[in-house]
Amino acid sequence: MSIPPFALVLTAAGSSLRFNCGLEGAQDVKKEFLKIDGHSILYRAAEPFFEIPGLSAMVVTCRKGCEDEAVVALEDLADIASIPMLFIPGGSTRQESVHLALEALAGLDIPMELVAIQDGARPFTTPELIIRTMALAWQAGGAVPALAVTDSIRRIDAEGRIIETTDRRGLVRVQTPQIFSFSRLLEAHRSAEGNSATDDAEVFIRAGNECLVSEGDEANRKITYAGDIPDAEEQVRRYVEERERGRKNRSNDEMFRRFIHSGDGQ
Repeated sequence: MSIPPFALVLTAAGSSLRFNCGLEGAQDVKKEFLKIDGHSILYRAAEPFFEIPGLSAMVVTCRKGCEDEAVVALEDLADIASIPMLFIPGGSTRQESVHLALEALAGLDIPMELVAIQDGARPFTTPELIIRTMALAWQAGGAVPALAVTDSIRRIDAEGRIIETTDRRGLVRVQTPQIFSFSRLLEAHRSAEGNSATDDAEVFIRAGNECLVSEGDEANRKITYAGDIPDAEEQVRRYVEERERGRKNRSNDEMFRRFIHSGDGQ
């Protein structure tokens, strides 16, 4: 398959509540900025897309005020990329964040046939997974990687009692990247009612589009809990210290520039 031009939306605007629960001092630290094997999670989530010809633009959705930290977390990708790379504040929900990213892409005068929506906290995606999902999206308009459900499924009530056994046949666990026709996903978001969809496949299908399933990868897991990173607590402590040191140095630099420009330093 000849790979069509595509854009990447990297989502990193979530609250990370499940990850930060029980981690002292982690309330304002994004899990995507921590590291696994020497590289940030955000970098690892984005890097495989740069190995594929045709990447034409990238938008990163961030929590408001974290744009500079997201740039740093992308390491050399932010320096060597020859494509437009936008960092924008996310919305109040994932659906709203992706819609904002799509509108930002629509404002660029560059070709893009497909768009890949990737969790910023999914650092084990491979180029092979991206390409096979992209091939199906090019064929049908939309595709998502997924894995069969193998555990028994039960529905419970508010008190934790099992009230129903659910047939797992036909059920799958959906991953990212989710890849779609850019124009059709944009239109689906623009016409969507409400903003509480759990993923973009839901938005896409509700708009009357077809979405296929590609073969997922058990290794393509999402970082969700602090235990997913063995040294998370120590990393958070170091991250907060280095961030505060950087902010202090930046504040001192700004004070010095104001002093020079005021003429008092003559």
